[in-house]
Amino acid sequence: MNIKIDYDLCTGCGLCIKVCGSRRIAEGAEGKPYKIIEAGCNDCGHCVAVCPADAIVNTRVDMSEFRKMVSPGISADQFTNLVRNRRSIRNFKQEPLKKEHIDQILNVVRYIPTGSNKQGLKFKFITDPELLGKISDEMASKMSRVCEIANMFPVKYFVNRKSRTSLKRLVDLYDKGHDSFLRGAPCLLVIYAEDKYFRITQWDAGIASNTIDLSAQTIGIGTLMNGFFVILSNRFRSIRKLIQLTKKQTVFTAVCLGYPDIKYRKTVSRRPLDVTYL
Repeated sequence: MNIKIDYDLCTGCGLCIKVCGSRRIAEGAEGKPYKIIEAGCNDCGHCVAVCPADAIVNTRVDMSEFRKMVSPGISADQFTNLVRNRRSIRNFKQEPLKKEHIDQILNVVRYIPTGSNKQGLKFKFITDPELLGKISDEMASKMSRVCEIANMFPVKYFVNRKSRTSLKRLVDLYDKGHDSFLRGAPCLLVIYAEDKYFRITQWDAGIASNTIDLSAQTIGIGTLMNGFFVILSNRFRSIRKLIQLTKKQTVFTAVCLGYPDIKYRKTVSRRPLDVTYL
């Protein structure tokens, strides 16, 4: 069994039973918990984290990672300001990201929740300027091809004019020397995985990219979610080859990262939420 309970320390409070999402811990003799079966335990760590007597050990994980919780020291207003101050950055300084900043971001995203605690996401930081240039060129080339197809008969009748015009404008801007695909960012972060696990891995990637997006703001790094890269990389082998992805690997999110070259002075307006209470 991966879960070991020290009954000399256990007080029988039952908290580990309550928090076990897979119901692999049950109440035994004298109200003390016991592990029913190892299969199905996803090593989430909740039983260890909740135990007030430190009576539980999980032999499959690093127990030194379980530490006393520390207050984040931020209020709801401070967090709201962080979210409201966040802007999509499309003007980056041509300055490489510091390794310590990349490490800080990774250290934060390491602790995000994932479906069934799968932790199956992979992260690829692309910082080589030559490779980034090749990626932008290939994205522009493939988007140009998409535009050609979208304007062919009968495809053009199934793609609205606004979409066709917008795509062509991206390619035209790139041809004029404006990087409309990576925006000149010194780093492209690609989040991908091999195991789709229904569609849960996709949600995990969304949580990861949002966590990275907000944590980056705290150390002066600007971000831009890059949906074009996600779509193109999953459809064209040439782009996947550039970033060394296999056929079995799926890109879920991509984020341009860099130090902002422009500083915003105000937050922006947003429409009221469409909320229903039942």
